[in-house]
Amino acid sequence: MLPFQISYTTLLEWLGLLSAATFLISLLLIPFLISRASTDYFLIHATIVEQRHKRHPAIALLIKVIRNSLGYFLCLAGFIMLFLPGQGILTILIGVSLLDIPFRHKALNALIHRPALQHALNWIRQKTCHPPFNFPLK
Repeated sequence: MLPFQISYTTLLEWLGLLSAATFLISLLLIPFLISRASTDYFLIHATIVEQRHKRHPAIALLIKVIRNSLGYFLCLAGFIMLFLPGQGILTILIGVSLLDIPFRHKALNALIHRPALQHALNWIRQKTCHPPFNFPLK
């Protein structure tokens, strides 16, 4: 075997393990997060976050860094899952909802107004014995 073949083989093995790990984590984490959210999450979440930031600015900054890091990771993982096994669109939705970026509300509204996504979210909530989400009107 040639030296460059060994490095590509190792890279492919690691990518395969990463793909399997993100698939398994998404199967466990996504339904857990969706079931834990309140039914009016998509209606009132922005207001609650703004109030919390005004009360504790130092803690808000730390939370902002952690949320954005996790949000970017989930968006990247969701994008990868569009081509690999996993729940890509739902992972992107959760990632975007964690991000603190200017166009977040527009992106989130564009995603949650898709009937197929609303059905998938409420199906997961039904399977976990939780009431369906209330979605904002267009």
